[in-house]
Amino acid sequence: MPSLTSLWYRVLAALGVHRSTGDVAFEEDRVILRDLERAKVFPQEPREPGRREMAACERCDGPLRKVVFTTAGGGDQVEIWRRYPLAVDGWMCRRCGWSAMPRFISAEESVEYGRVAAEHASTGQFDDAEFWLRRIIGSWPGYAPGYADLGQLSSARAEAATGPEAKARHRSEAEGWLRRAVDADPDRRLAGVRVPLARALALTGKEREAFEVLDGLLGDPALPASVRAEAEALAADLRDGRALFTRAAEMSGHLALEPRSKPLAAADRDALERARALLRQAAERKGAFANLWLLGKVEMRLGELDAALAALQHAHAIDPEQADGCRELGAVYLELDRARDALPIARRAIELRPEDAGLRCNLAVILLLTGDVEGALAEANAALSLDPTDAITRGVLELIDDVVTGRRQRPRSLAEAEGRKR
Repeated sequence: MPSLTSLWYRVLAALGVHRSTGDVAFEEDRVILRDLERAKVFPQEPREPGRREMAACERCDGPLRKVVFTTAGGGDQVEIWRRYPLAVDGWMCRRCGWSAMPRFISAEESVEYGRVAAEHASTGQFDDAEFWLRRIIGSWPGYAPGYADLGQLSSARAEAATGPEAKARHRSEAEGWLRRAVDADPDRRLAGVRVPLARALALTGKEREAFEVLDGLLGDPALPASVRAEAEALAADLRDGRALFTRAAEMSGHLALEPRSKPLAAADRDALERARALLRQAAERKGAFANLWLLGKVEMRLGELDAALAALQHAHAIDPEQADGCRELGAVYLELDRARDALPIARRAIELRPEDAGLRCNLAVILLLTGDVEGALAEANAALSLDPTDAITRGVLELIDDVVTGRRQRPRSLAEAEGRKR
């Protein structure tokens, strides 16, 4: 066990001899360390467990209270927490401020900490969830289930994150925690933790290692049936390229949904090209609609219209009942000045989703380009009735009105209709 005397001097060094420095705040049972460098004096995970109980202060014999030394707090304190997340249980003397840590929490406390963490995680309060889980490993060093829970929490954060950089960071954290859980579990009492580890590896681009983890797991004849089923399902997903698709979707993000005419920054083009490479790999493994649909969108955004057409035609052939597949296939036909090929696809999209104002507006444009001005006007009005606030539909109606009144000639291509060069 760490020396309590040495810990006292470390606490003094961290807190400062005077409690009025402003570097420490006290909130209920929390001793909040507000200075990052002073907080780093405290280890996030002690090397050894601490005492279960302490009767009195070893400095003044005064009464002790249970506290948690932490960097977690409200307001700007969250930035300190995120740079050095600390939550370790201990004691503090009510009379003189003497402190000791870590405190060995009870099994009942551990269960309660885990329950509270799960509640926070379920509502997206990930920092709060991490606080409670870190209290467990801060008291029980080397505790494999604690590492596993933190790994699963990091995976949940990755799923909830909005940007590719944040997703990558949290996935890397998940991999680290889950590796520690596996290393702390040589007897495989937590065999199931290897499945989320394999998933995290695959989503960070380490598919070969992910398969090695799964192969090792599935080679265990004593593996519980539920874990075996989960591992087999993940292995099948990886073989089908689902991890590749997920990574590509996160890389391309909103970029694939932007109009083709919008200029691409070099970094954005690079992200799309990397996403395209992953999607092509995924398509080679299994020709799934989602893979090919997104590949078509990415190819179109990169200006590769023939490649986009091939991918979207393939996607439509796999699942012709997908209205979004019809929408994008029609869009690439228009970009290629093939409005007549787009027409039956656009009509089919409306059959599949008749209340979609955007699809009706698309059909209106196609009808106009193919010479059915009356039909175009009817579809544009139908689209406006479904969504009276849509600016694109209003613009299409103005274009049709200009053609009807002779203020402009009927456009023959999408580029001409939009007033841009091919």
